[in-house]
Amino acid sequence: MDKKKILLLSLGHLSCDLNGGALPAVLPFLRDAYGLSYQASGGLMFAYSCLSSIIQPIFGLLADRFSRPWFVPLGILLAGCGMALTGFMNTYWAIFAAIVISGIGSSLFHPEGARHANKAAGKSKGTGLSIFSIGGNSGFVLGPLLVTACVGLWGLSGMAVFAVLGLCTASLLLWQICRMDRQDSHTQAGNKKYEEAGVNNWPEFAKLTGVIVSRSTLFISFNAFIPLYWVNVFGQSKAAGALAIAIFCASGVICNIGGGLLSDRYGYLRVIRFSFSLLPLVVLAFSQTLNIWLAYVLLPLLGCALYAPFSPIVVLGQKLLAKNIGFASGVTLGLATSVGGLATPLLGWVADGYGLPRAVLCLTAVALLGMFFAWRLSPEAAAEKRA
Repeated sequence: MDKKKILLLSLGHLSCDLNGGALPAVLPFLRDAYGLSYQASGGLMFAYSCLSSIIQPIFGLLADRFSRPWFVPLGILLAGCGMALTGFMNTYWAIFAAIVISGIGSSLFHPEGARHANKAAGKSKGTGLSIFSIGGNSGFVLGPLLVTACVGLWGLSGMAVFAVLGLCTASLLLWQICRMDRQDSHTQAGNKKYEEAGVNNWPEFAKLTGVIVSRSTLFISFNAFIPLYWVNVFGQSKAAGALAIAIFCASGVICNIGGGLLSDRYGYLRVIRFSFSLLPLVVLAFSQTLNIWLAYVLLPLLGCALYAPFSPIVVLGQKLLAKNIGFASGVTLGLATSVGGLATPLLGWVADGYGLPRAVLCLTAVALLGMFFAWRLSPEAAAEKRA
């Protein structure tokens, strides 16, 4: 594994997803400054989510046909500059256009970044993709903190910090990664021949997409509902709700690395199946408990079951579409994630009408669906051309 290149790509992933984490945090400031409605604020989130996720497969196909190392820094630069411009625009549609630019940058980065991470990981693809994904997870955590600090100090013009960070990271990656690619041109030619010789297994990839959508629905829903659960069901403070989501995310990030290491040793499919077999039990137990201490115990289990299979899923998707690794990355990192998020409003409707515990109970069915698709995946297909 090329550790230096993986770490650089993880840094780039952090810099890119810093902007995705920043957008929800800057919306209240934009609402106060320009009197935006909740609907208009939701439109800005929709613009970023659609462009950063739904069109990723298109950029993935582009990366498969015209792979260029400078796609990685260009995506980071566009994402950072677009987010920075939100602090300097004074009309809704100008802000909307700036967010569109940021979303396009994110869409450009992820498929090509995942392609490079796949190659740089060598035989340790699970571990390599885990390190790559931790950068993105960290970006979503740090983004809101950076917005709060910068806008608090300098007002909306403080968003310029995101352009500075994007420019610095993009420059570093343009210099380092392009230089590494020139040095490894012979190896890359061999990798290209390998990809061209690979076979796309679309039926198995469709099953894997079912796994991804199930995981995404669970992940997004618990991110949204855990703080509310602590406040409205357990009667705790907002600070306790923030602590609960922090425990969930921190345990998940740790298990992300563990899932990658275990998948390299025992196989991607085993980690995916084990995690999705555990999920229905944990989700059901969480929905039924009225004891806050038991809920705290279940949080790390829930985080591990959702985070551990993430990198094995991405690597397995790339293996199943060996001729179109960029497209596979665009679906596993982008499209299926957005589709999973569409279920959140429906669960919110259930929570409004029947209470949060009933909404979480509904997620047990989603977990069972994910387990069904996980066990439907073929071991033979997952083992094809295993590095």
